[in-house]
Amino acid sequence: MNGPRMQRYHHQKKLKRKKRKKVFLILTLFVMIICVGIVGFRVAFRKEAVGKDTTIKTINPEPKRAAEQQKQQEIVKPINVAVFGVDNDGFRTDVNFVASFNEKTKELHFVSVPRDTRVVMTNQMIASLEERNAYVPYRNNVKGQCKLTEVHAYAGEGYRNEFSVAMLEDLLGIEIDYYVKVDLDAFHDIVDAVGGVDMQVEERLYYSDPVQGLYIDLQPGYQHLDGDKAEQLVRFREGYAQKDLKRIQVQQDFMKALLEKVSSTSTIISNLPDIIKVIWNDVQTDATLKDVLKYAKYIKDIDISKITMQTIPGEGGAYFDHDEEGTKQLIDKVFYGIVPEEETVEEAADVQIDEMSV
Repeated sequence: MNGPRMQRYHHQKKLKRKKRKKVFLILTLFVMIICVGIVGFRVAFRKEAVGKDTTIKTINPEPKRAAEQQKQQEIVKPINVAVFGVDNDGFRTDVNFVASFNEKTKELHFVSVPRDTRVVMTNQMIASLEERNAYVPYRNNVKGQCKLTEVHAYAGEGYRNEFSVAMLEDLLGIEIDYYVKVDLDAFHDIVDAVGGVDMQVEERLYYSDPVQGLYIDLQPGYQHLDGDKAEQLVRFREGYAQKDLKRIQVQQDFMKALLEKVSSTSTIISNLPDIIKVIWNDVQTDATLKDVLKYAKYIKDIDISKITMQTIPGEGGAYFDHDEEGTKQLIDKVFYGIVPEEETVEEAADVQIDEMSV
């Protein structure tokens, strides 16, 4: 694609940008908002939580084990923010993850949930749909069963965010304090606003879909990614053997690279309030702009070296069936620092072996 043909392509691409369908989104903007606003969220949550039960809601803590863990160490309830990326028509959540920040340790953790994860709507969701005479999915003889990405669509106007948050809470067994939802235009704006991101593209990425106006053409190697190239990187899927699971990994790598860029560049940090204001109209959240801007200075407290990015365990196919027990252990360990007793014993044994080998 050279000369006039390339010019026509770019012109058509700009015209089609807002008309694209089934766009897979990477939510780097959310990462920035979470970072600059996280302490504000925590302070606001504390004020709202006065008089409420603030007991930690872990997935499967046996009463005795949980009590012992709390005696051994003070567990700080993290602030959990659900992050959603929707396709251009706003019906489905094609990207879903939870960002969890521990105010005491300054640790930031991300847990992604594949879009095709098999879920079953809660009784409250089903009742809500029935009361509104809305369609209730019914698959494999299970009422309310569908893919996670579809919950947002089935919920209906005015209920989409509520349903998506509730579904993640039910799936992961956690309490979500806030949600953030973004679109592709916001992604372009923020990547270009910070001057792009430098990172390694692992392999040759090529894909063309004229219907979506999507053209991906990236060479392997370490390179500079502006908003357009970053979109190509995070949307690529079909060429990977693991499809969406591999794409999630690439998206997580990009998010970390963006965080490193933002946290290490004083000029960007000083301009964060202006950047956030410019793109605020492209973002949906139940946090206020005032909260985010007020605590922008706390981005320096995020320790990049302590950031973790993981995906819930499971097996993929037409549906992604998550490993319930593995997910429980992941959430308890990553969000709350609760390590299974057998894992602690294994780690101690490994230390002993290492010491004997010295």
